[in-house]
Amino acid sequence: MRQNLPRQVQHELTAGIDLTRWVGSIGLAVAVGIVYFVAARLSLALLTKPEGVAVFWPAAGVSAGVLIALGSRARWPVVVGTMTATIVANLSGDRNLWSAVLFGLCNAGEAVLTAWLVGRYFGSNLSLSKLRNVLGLAAAAIIGAAVSGIGGAIAFKLFHSTTTPMLTTWQQWFASDGLGIITVAPLLIELASASRDRPPLSELVEGALAVAALALVSGLAIFLRSELLATVGPVAVLFAPLLWLAARCRPVFAAAAAFIVSLTIVWTTTFGIGYFGNPGLSMEERVLAAQVSILLVTIGASVLAALFAEIRDKRRLAEAALHASETQRYLIETERLAALGGLVAGVAHEISSPVGTSLTVASTLAHRSADFMDQIASGQVRRALLVDFADGCRAAAEQLVANLQRAGGLIQSFKQVAVDRSSDDRRAFDLKLATEQVIASVRSRLLKSQSSLAVEIPSDIIVDSFPGPYGQVLTNLIFNAVTHGFTDGPGGHMLIKARRLGMEQVEITFSDDGSGIPEEVQRHVFDPFFTTRRAQGSTGLGLYIVHNLVTQQLGGRIALVSSLGEGTTICMTIPLLAPRQ
Repeated sequence: MRQNLPRQVQHELTAGIDLTRWVGSIGLAVAVGIVYFVAARLSLALLTKPEGVAVFWPAAGVSAGVLIALGSRARWPVVVGTMTATIVANLSGDRNLWSAVLFGLCNAGEAVLTAWLVGRYFGSNLSLSKLRNVLGLAAAAIIGAAVSGIGGAIAFKLFHSTTTPMLTTWQQWFASDGLGIITVAPLLIELASASRDRPPLSELVEGALAVAALALVSGLAIFLRSELLATVGPVAVLFAPLLWLAARCRPVFAAAAAFIVSLTIVWTTTFGIGYFGNPGLSMEERVLAAQVSILLVTIGASVLAALFAEIRDKRRLAEAALHASETQRYLIETERLAALGGLVAGVAHEISSPVGTSLTVASTLAHRSADFMDQIASGQVRRALLVDFADGCRAAAEQLVANLQRAGGLIQSFKQVAVDRSSDDRRAFDLKLATEQVIASVRSRLLKSQSSLAVEIPSDIIVDSFPGPYGQVLTNLIFNAVTHGFTDGPGGHMLIKARRLGMEQVEITFSDDGSGIPEEVQRHVFDPFFTTRRAQGSTGLGLYIVHNLVTQQLGGRIALVSSLGEGTTICMTIPLLAPRQ
């Protein structure tokens, strides 16, 4: 019984999920069917004569827009809702059952084809914030309406005995369905996009007020008749508010405004009101003017909104890149100061040995000189004592000179490294000498970790580059190897090699025989803040800064090769003449 309990629970959960999915699908089919039916009934109020094709078919935009916005999971609910609504709307008119079924198949197939083309070439979660996506939606609408128009023209020819040529019927179907998709689908697509990325409250308020103002302007421009509107047309009057809306708000508001204007044009044309109900024009002329106006408003609003959205996106990317650059400079400066702090510790450790030895020798020499002065005062100086004192002074002087020369060399080396690290000045430098100076500054860290570092660099490689960033790169690589590569033992071996690549580049290889890096970690080693030892205090910035310095300031490229248990090799290729900053 206990063994069957988990299985029963899983079965009940699965049944519950399936039931929820079925309820959602049925609800979507009903919603699509209702909206589609209402739009279809409005469209059937204005038919072409004598063939009876609807002049406007915004219902096509309902089915295609829902399917594009929700994806393939909504395919069957949309197909069922579209076919049912089409059949009911046609049967409530003068159509027979078979023609209604064929019209339903054509309308459902049109939505499926349009949505498939959009998903196939522009992906899911489409947003009309790019001009490419707007043009792609228009192309998919043209193809879908053209294909469904073939079936619609055949159905009219078979079941309505019309004398109108099939080409004319196809053209009227294509125009009405194509305009329907282009008018309604963008609004549904952008509403879904806005639900995924909700605009801030301030933008919602501004966009809603702008859409309301544009609706008022469009109502005055379309419903009223005046000599000005007869001359320039209502679309020209609407251009300025549409431009302002597209420039200030997201494409969803421009799509809503275009939908409202198009719906107003359809309504006034259908019922003979205002500008598009001018009795002085024939119905064909009024319909053509309305179709052209809808096309200009919808395409113009979508294109303008997409162009301004791309401009805003590029501006945001530029601001983000600037912020990232400032952050990167701050991190590099922080690491540089930390390295200088380590350099001070290295200086203290390295110089303490020769200076301490010199101090001991000088102190001993001072004591022997005091003893020798006492012996001179007592008159007990013999030749052997004088020779011994002279030999001791010579030996002490030799030790003092050797140790002080060593300390002076170390100080000069550290001074050059410190100058390089504290500035981004470029200069020509010997690659081997600069590498040895960097190693001298971190030698105390190597001795503490019981690690060894060898250098195999020819002495004739002169680089005109930035020695400070180069030293930062080597320091970070050495510390990274000591921290991460030699965690399983008391220490390891590192090697820095360099060789010329032609006349313009040098290849620098840093390798260690440490524990290596797992394959799943290797793809992230140059990512910022990625580390496997955060609990031990690592920040994950060492190799990230190395990558940026090599690829940006030094103008080269970097690659990493590693195997578990076999160590890691980092290969850097930099130009002998660094690019100008």
